[in-house]
Parts: sequence; C-alpha cells; structure tokens
Amino acid sequence: MDLSLLAQGLPTILFIEDLFGDMTVVLKIFVLMAIISYITNHLGKGPLALILIAVISWFVIFDYFAFFGGIYILYVLLAMGLTGVIIDIFFVTPMAHAKPGEGGPSGDPISNGKDFMERQAHYSQLMRGRR
Repeated sequence: MDLSLLAQGLPTILFIEDLFGDMTVVLKIFVLMAIISYITNHLGKGPLALILIAVISWFVIFDYFAFFGGIYILYVLLAMGLTGVIIDIFFVTPMAHAKPGEGGPSGDPISNGKDFMERQAHYSQLMRGRR
C-alpha cells in the first residue's frame, strides 16, 4: 500500500524538480540579457564590451549562480514592488481622494475632449487679454 502511494506521488515530485530546473534556465537567460544590456549601454559594442560580457556572464551564470540568482530575484521583486508602491502613492491615491474642483495646479485632470476644448478657449481668451 505504501509503495502505491509513493508511485502516485513520484510524478509530482519529478515534475516539481523539472519545473525548478526550467525556471533556473529562464532566470539565467534573463540575467544574461540584463548583463548584456547593462554593458552595451555603458560601453557600447566594442571588443572590450564583448570580453566583459563573456567574463561577467561566465562568472555570474555558471560559477556563482546560486548567489547571484538569489540577488537578481530579490532585485526584481524589490524593483517591481517599489515602483508599484510609488505609483500607488503618487498617482492613484490622490485621484481617489480628490474632490470635484480640486486637482493639480490647473484643476481637475482632463476627462474628455469637451473639457479640453473649454479649457483651451478659456486660456486663449486670457492670452488675448494680456496682449
């Protein structure tokens, strides 16, 4: 009886191992793209850049990936989470609590074309009065 339960659970265990292996390959591809992007943006595509890409990629992806892979995952999670929090704080929350008639320095945000045309006509009248 115990062997049948083990035999039933074995494909699940093997699937999880394969899943982690595949995820590691995908993560290594993303790390390689990040290294290439960073170096080509800062050094261009010359021979020095190609040598640095090869050396750093070998060092990060093959030799010490257990260390750098965890750091890269933490970096991505913090970057995505932090930007989401900043967007929520500065853009979403003020609009949710704004009352009609309030907004930025020019009042409410533009919500449709009619509102835009009215504001444009108002500003053009103001500009004609200044001349």
